[in-house]
Amino acid sequence: MRILFATTAAWIGLLVVFTLAQSLDMSRLGIAHTIVEIVQGQSVIMIPWLGIFPAVAITRARQALLATPTLIALSELVMLGVAAIFLVYLHIVFVYAPFLDAPPAQILDQIPLINWVWDPVMIALTALLGDVYAGSVRRQASQTEPAADHIILRSGSQEDILDMADIIAVSAQGNYVALISHDREWLHRATLAELVVQLTRLGFIHIHRSHLVRSSEIASCARERGRVVRLTLRSGQGFPVSARGAELLQAHLANTASSRLALPSQG
Repeated sequence: MRILFATTAAWIGLLVVFTLAQSLDMSRLGIAHTIVEIVQGQSVIMIPWLGIFPAVAITRARQALLATPTLIALSELVMLGVAAIFLVYLHIVFVYAPFLDAPPAQILDQIPLINWVWDPVMIALTALLGDVYAGSVRRQASQTEPAADHIILRSGSQEDILDMADIIAVSAQGNYVALISHDREWLHRATLAELVVQLTRLGFIHIHRSHLVRSSEIASCARERGRVVRLTLRSGQGFPVSARGAELLQAHLANTASSRLALPSQG
């Protein structure tokens, strides 16, 4: 997976930078050392980041592809960051200190405050890498994949071809998606993230992290405090709308001829 190669390359790059910086500092202070010793020490203390970098990048890429609401996305990243820093702390106490054969308290006292400040900065930069990856996925999909007008549903040895023109909404259900028409549903083995690019190009709007609806099927909306919170389709089916989904809906309306008309509101 490209994102794993990217985060591993970032880890190796930081290892090289930190090794050179420590070597220069020790040379300036007249402390005898070898590059091998520094690489060993830096490799050990950086072990947790081999897992932290991909975890943060993959989480942010998933959020971007699924249009996760900003508040929820930030909350997830903050919790992941806190867990990552706690993991670094435990690693220093139970792995790095024994590696140096020194008391953990002594090691922790010797770590400059700026090192702890750099941890959330690196987490934030890794999240940006996830954004870049999500953007590349969207661009590649739009350039190389036509907007397929059908989906093949497989059940054992049987294959059914479903015309996407019949689909008015798609909802996530674990490792499956429910393909919804006016009068029935089909379960399809896929994730919403795998279909979101194709569906968006077919006129669907990502109104919620778990739902996409065909824009031409929207009949009315319910608002709270000026924001759309729920949509009803012409079929009568209703779906919740997230804050991010409301923004995407407004942007879609602004870019279509229907933007000249107000979206009908429920009383």
